[in-house]
Amino acid sequence: MLKSKGLKLTPIKKEYIDSFLKWFNDPEITQYLIFFRPLTREMEEDWYNTYQTQQNEIVFSILISEELNHEKLIGNCGIRIDWKNRVGNCGIIIGEKEYLSKGYGTEAMELLVEYGFNTLNLNRIELEVYDFNIQAIKSYKKVGFLEEGRKRQATYINGEYHGIIIMSILKEEWKEDLKS
Repeated sequence: MLKSKGLKLTPIKKEYIDSFLKWFNDPEITQYLIFFRPLTREMEEDWYNTYQTQQNEIVFSILISEELNHEKLIGNCGIRIDWKNRVGNCGIIIGEKEYLSKGYGTEAMELLVEYGFNTLNLNRIELEVYDFNIQAIKSYKKVGFLEEGRKRQATYINGEYHGIIIMSILKEEWKEDLKS
């Protein structure tokens, strides 16, 4: 388990599948994700069962404490790892809409990056974000990610083509950010 002041990242549980299905079948949420087709319970349970044996992907649930001794699941995040090159590709979702734009995504990403560099000994963590997802771009920059490039008109969402921004942070940059 990874903890910060406002939240914690814990292993995913089968009991969270209902929340995952709600989020991954909500067009307001999925417009920011690579998902483009509805998911069924069977599909999500198959993913969960397969995930248990994966060695190159680590997924966390994002929990916040609402009141004393009560935690609420608000999202998840994870890293897909290329062990040979020590590169992680990360992603995050805050699925509970009332918790969007409150800093939880940034806080969770900070924990995930720290875990990637300090525990997994990654050298590079990267991600892709749609160019219209301004809030996420600001959050990633706050964590220390830098824009590396763009894929122009690379995705089709809500009847329009959009660009994809490629961002990354290197371990040496992250260490420098900690010093300042």
